[in-house]
Amino acid sequence: MIIKSSAIAMQSSHLLQESTTREERLQFWVGNRNSGSGTPQQRSPLLQLVQSGKRDQVDLSAQARRLQLLAIEKPREELELTPEEDLKIKLIESMLELLSGKKIKIIVPFKNASPHQSPSPQQVRVQNQSAGWGLQYDFQATRFEHEQLSFQASGQVKTADGKTIDISVQLNMSRTFYSHESISIRAGDALVPIDPLVINFDGPAAALTERNFQFDLDCDGEMNQISFVGSGSGFLCLDLNEDGRINDGSELFGPRTGNGFAELAAYDEDGNGWIDEADSIYERLRIWTRDAQGQDILFALGAKGIGAIYLGYSDTQFSMRDSQNQENGQLRSTGVFLREDGSAGSIQQVDLIG
Repeated sequence: MIIKSSAIAMQSSHLLQESTTREERLQFWVGNRNSGSGTPQQRSPLLQLVQSGKRDQVDLSAQARRLQLLAIEKPREELELTPEEDLKIKLIESMLELLSGKKIKIIVPFKNASPHQSPSPQQVRVQNQSAGWGLQYDFQATRFEHEQLSFQASGQVKTADGKTIDISVQLNMSRTFYSHESISIRAGDALVPIDPLVINFDGPAAALTERNFQFDLDCDGEMNQISFVGSGSGFLCLDLNEDGRINDGSELFGPRTGNGFAELAAYDEDGNGWIDEADSIYERLRIWTRDAQGQDILFALGAKGIGAIYLGYSDTQFSMRDSQNQENGQLRSTGVFLREDGSAGSIQQVDLIG
């Protein structure tokens, strides 16, 4: 082939996006975490570091601007500690040894736990005694990269033997990378979870309000500043003294033991794995909500069309943050309930942060 003449047009666009975020928080307190005891330094975070870096390089055609970026999150099952992270854990171990007078070894788990079946009533553990101090360390780091290339060529070529050839070539290349690392360490009173059950009677999942209220969640006689659940959800409760109000965490499911599903399972009289009308507690269970004016309202399960609550659950770890990215709760586990019309909804255990 001999080219006599040609007219070729080529264009390309390239997009590169990179983002790195890193957040670290160490909190240590002496006394009650939510009370006025202890100095402000003892009850406030000792270390809070947020670093982020972003770099964008864009040279886009109209076609490239129409492309949608996709990021696929892959759960990280194993994680090797860096020397810096290993040093931090050793420092925390040393601090705990000074406080307790005992040899401390912190083991950091990195694999997700398998889904749970509801424990028997005998497996419900009693609430731990207060250690008088607590330590909470959280580390999260994410890395996101996306790169894409678009190339187009078109034109016309004439050969020496009189042929005319139209050319059209289009090439698209892309790659996406996402990683997430997290470490969570609890010691002392931070090991005691305060996880009430939340039933989502008119919504897919629980949400927390940004406005806090005072409530003795951990049943220690002192008020905690915690968030309430949003519209369409409510705390599953049992009005033990039948005074028409929820007085403290002992009338919720979860704060006393850290496992609300196990506490609820203790009332499964026929052993079918559900709390339903065959169990005497069904008629006494209530859903604790608040109206727009902040007034407490208790609904019976039947008033919201709920016919049965399944006692099995699965681990569903998720950080619940406000508009300022401050954490006010941690979703721990999720189960299901059935409505009288046959539809299903979710019931969740939420660790409230005061």
